[in-house]
Amino acid sequence: MKKLSIISIILVLLVGCSTDDAPFFFFEVTPVDVVSSVPDVFIVGQTDTIQVTYKRPSTCHAFNGFDILNEGDVREIAIITKVVQGRTTCSDLENDLKTAPLVITPEAVGELNLSFFTGNDEIGNPTFITFDVPIIE
Repeated sequence: MKKLSIISIILVLLVGCSTDDAPFFFFEVTPVDVVSSVPDVFIVGQTDTIQVTYKRPSTCHAFNGFDILNEGDVREIAIITKVVQGRTTCSDLENDLKTAPLVITPEAVGELNLSFFTGNDEIGNPTFITFDVPIIE
């Protein structure tokens, strides 16, 4: 998924630069504010939906999906927003909360560490909201 996001960004930038007056867009990681509906346990093969809430920074930002980095039993999850610029006038938003569903269907018994990106600390290190959820049959 990460490779697909990078390829999409490059393609968009190439297409977006083709005309001067056309609006263009890019993708941006947007920090997560709240994560809810995380189950106490996942069941193999059963689908669960987690609600992920974030603040939309401006009227030019729109939810584009999740970027999920899989490393063993750890999932680093970030919200990706599409930001449109050009002919559109953007207005900053103070507290425009949006919620997106994250669907998870575990495939094996074990434990799943869900780490939701919440931004960077004062030294630039990423911070996360983390949940360790067992997976049973």
